[in-house]
Amino acid sequence: MKLSSLVFASFLTAVSAQGDNFCRMCDSGSPANTNLVIPFLAIGENDNPTCGQVADFGLEEVSAADEVCNVIKAHKEFCACPEASPEPLNNCYLCPNGEEPGRLNSETPFQDTCSELDTYLRYLPADLCESDRVDSIRRSDAFCECPGVKADCYMCDDDTNNVANPDRKVPFFEFLGSSFHTTCQDLGDFYTLYDTEDPEITTCDFVKIESRYCGCSSETDTSPVNACSLCPDAADPTEGDKLIDALDMTCNELQTYLSYVAADQCAMPWITDLQRFDYYCGCTAATAPCPICPDGSIQVSNPDAIVPYLIIPNNENPTCHQLATLGVIADPGELVLDDCSIFETQADFCGCPGAAQPTDGCDFCPDGSAPPNPDLVTPFGDTCQELSEYLSFLSGDQCTSDRVGFIQRQDFLCGCASATTQCALCEDHGSNDVAYPDRHIPLLSLPLNSNPSCQEVIEFMAVNDGDLSDAGCNALQSYAGYCGCPSTSPVNECSFCPNGGTPSNPDKVVSELFTCQGLYDFVSFLTSDGCSADSNDFQQIQAFAYTCGCPNTQPSCTLCPDGAAPSNPDQLLADGETSCGEFSELVVTLTSEQCLQQASTIEGARSSCSCNG
Repeated sequence: MKLSSLVFASFLTAVSAQGDNFCRMCDSGSPANTNLVIPFLAIGENDNPTCGQVADFGLEEVSAADEVCNVIKAHKEFCACPEASPEPLNNCYLCPNGEEPGRLNSETPFQDTCSELDTYLRYLPADLCESDRVDSIRRSDAFCECPGVKADCYMCDDDTNNVANPDRKVPFFEFLGSSFHTTCQDLGDFYTLYDTEDPEITTCDFVKIESRYCGCSSETDTSPVNACSLCPDAADPTEGDKLIDALDMTCNELQTYLSYVAADQCAMPWITDLQRFDYYCGCTAATAPCPICPDGSIQVSNPDAIVPYLIIPNNENPTCHQLATLGVIADPGELVLDDCSIFETQADFCGCPGAAQPTDGCDFCPDGSAPPNPDLVTPFGDTCQELSEYLSFLSGDQCTSDRVGFIQRQDFLCGCASATTQCALCEDHGSNDVAYPDRHIPLLSLPLNSNPSCQEVIEFMAVNDGDLSDAGCNALQSYAGYCGCPSTSPVNECSFCPNGGTPSNPDKVVSELFTCQGLYDFVSFLTSDGCSADSNDFQQIQAFAYTCGCPNTQPSCTLCPDGAAPSNPDQLLADGETSCGEFSELVVTLTSEQCLQQASTIEGARSSCSCNG
């Protein structure tokens, strides 16, 4: 487990600045230390911004009057602005009285070293020393061994985390809940960040419970207690080297861990959940709720085979190994199942001892033939051949089940000759034979998928075959011409180029998904209702006309007022990824309304990009 449940970060939120009154980190010029990372500060999704990124963010997104600007300006010394002192201000420190941490080069649980945090604080102005953000950074003082500082929680009774077994794994497993693991050292170090005001400090007793197992030097006895055991009869597991994926521990390692647990904890849920793995680990006295194999075993010859269209807790595509494991650690009632049949019916497919393909297996194609498109990947990640192979291992009494029927919905998509569908994309042709499967469809959104490709629309129709309404089916079939269905002709009632003609840059990719030729073709299949003057959707598409090279066309929006290119196109903006040149190309694809909505952002970028107009 990566210990990151504590997040101390000040999230800067973009505000709309007016005119040229943007926030400047430096009174003049730019910071010299542009690549220095500012700790415990986040801009949008960037959790570790550099000085340069924070400075640019201020110039583009933050008003000089906003309180966020004060945070940005507070970094002029750390980031080395021209007017700043090159020496630390020494107003704020990690350790009391400015003393040096004892573990300068140790990496804190927040991934900064103690030295980096101490150096950063020394460059901050005095008015920030008592801020919540600086208080958060100072949570590392005990971990960094600041002189005279003690944490409110240590693993060991001598107020240290000095353990003889720092790399021993400590498991946390909650069935149908959160599960993770950490090490003795990481667990102890992480809790030094908590103080008595944190709700989590109440779990410090749990950390101390691990002191004997982890080998605290203050413990007089670090031998096993042997009160709790993995196996019901306290015997050793017969498959001790077997890995428990959920814990990233072997059965022997789990047995060792449990042997150190105090007697009064053996019946606690956090221990009994770990003991669920007794049968899995080969405890001879253990019983299993739902072993996958008829002989009661869970050793399958196809452990990595995926069981299609089966959803188990926290896993929508379980492997045979994962399903077999679940069957021996959970009762059917806990999984909202009536019985063990969902496990038992996978025995032949997963390769249990004595497994064989049944003579009355289920067919994928209605006529029992193999799918003509065996390597086609279906919407849930299985190929047509894999689905056909899977069904052939199910016995005849399963063939009419809802789950098998759902799998068989893919027969038309997979090209089965005798298959039918209630909604094919190419309505007039009765097929899904499109010429442009990879074309993305503008302004169309499917569940969890914006701007899907023609192939993704076909897959969506296959998954929902029989469930789509007539109106829904007709709406998707309206993209038949654009996707290249046979015998479809453009309507030509709308024009992508405002003044007629065709794009001079047909292969240019815009908005990352579409070519100019694709947009031109898309519009050619719209009826006049689709390109009416009040259609915002059409305006968004036609906004690409200028960048696509339509004749006699001007953009509705430009980065530089005179329409010229920025003089420093390679300059990166505050996100650290977009250059001025790239942003300029984006701006010319905005509609007039979008240009007004983003006026402040565009105005801020003009300063960074050195527009002359």
